[in-house]
Amino acid sequence: MSLTGPLVQWGSIAVAAAAFVVVVALWARLARRGVLAVVARGTALVGVNLLVVFAMLVSANDHFAFYSGWNDLLGANADAVVRTRGAVRGTETAAQQDALQAGTTHPTSPRGTPVEGYGDRVQQLTVTGADGTTGTVLVVLPHGYDDPSQASTTYPVVVALHGYPGDPRQWLTALDVRPAVEVAVKSGQMADLIVVIPDLEIPAGRDTECLDGPPGQPQVETWLSSALPKAVEASYRARTSPQAWAAMGFSMGGWCAAEMAVLHPQQYGAGIVMGGYFRYDPSSDYVPFSPDSPQARAHDLVAVAAEAPPAASLFVASSRDDPESWPSTKAFLAAVRAPMSVTSLVAKTGGHRSAVWAAQMPQALAWLGRTVPGFAPSGAPAP
Repeated sequence: MSLTGPLVQWGSIAVAAAAFVVVVALWARLARRGVLAVVARGTALVGVNLLVVFAMLVSANDHFAFYSGWNDLLGANADAVVRTRGAVRGTETAAQQDALQAGTTHPTSPRGTPVEGYGDRVQQLTVTGADGTTGTVLVVLPHGYDDPSQASTTYPVVVALHGYPGDPRQWLTALDVRPAVEVAVKSGQMADLIVVIPDLEIPAGRDTECLDGPPGQPQVETWLSSALPKAVEASYRARTSPQAWAAMGFSMGGWCAAEMAVLHPQQYGAGIVMGGYFRYDPSSDYVPFSPDSPQARAHDLVAVAAEAPPAASLFVASSRDDPESWPSTKAFLAAVRAPMSVTSLVAKTGGHRSAVWAAQMPQALAWLGRTVPGFAPSGAPAP
């Protein structure tokens, strides 16, 4: 019996409803005086409420696929298979290495304002695009950024993208990216970096799918691929090579990360996709363009990977029983060819939730430092 199947969902609702009817029918008998009667009434009410809560949790899980099955819910381990498809990174010359580290050494625009509770290392910056699209981003600076001895140091950038519904602070709480980055840096797996976390709901509450809307609506894809990098490079000591910029996301943010790496490789040389998908999937209340339009076809990343793959690197993590992610991920992995390079981490089971993605992050960051030249630790030889 599947955890996410209709039998469990509707069965739990039916049991909760039946329990409610039974309690109502027997309430006159339970309304007697005495300790035992009070205990019986209390037990009946608690039991009905627990069944209602269970039914609600089952329905929520069926919709969002937090847990993919009973094994996932009970914490059963599932071995993940790692494969690399497409191109393999070559060796950079000394001149190319220097170009990878070039960037903003004297920012010309003001920094963001410190976020309360995080000190100067987490700042909030407002970014406005040429078309007027405006959004806020959190900027997480590396240790030693303001140390005078590091005044000429430039940093690669990871743009971390949240899901829907979601919030940028998920990257500082449930999927706390800061300790994961610090461990990777201290262990020599990657260079220290700037993490940029944009709010993707422009305006608030909208499932934008990181796409440009029709005329008069926010142009979120353009904002992410152009306005945001320009603002970060103007305000912080960021490297400017595409091979020093990566998009990383989970769920809808995973789709956005894939979109940036595949469709905008001139800005994002790499993408990390955790529980994401690879085909246009608009919500019912906001459709930037119709599913049969030229824009939709251009955003079919499976078709792009098969017909016109860019020289981009992706790390893709999914599980075979994640209904939100696996169908289009499977098709994408089958379509990939050079010059695109994709490393996949595919588990047999695994739900669509923060704990799964947080566990994948160390492997993703190690891959980033090992595979994408602009994120290689200082002095590391090219593979």
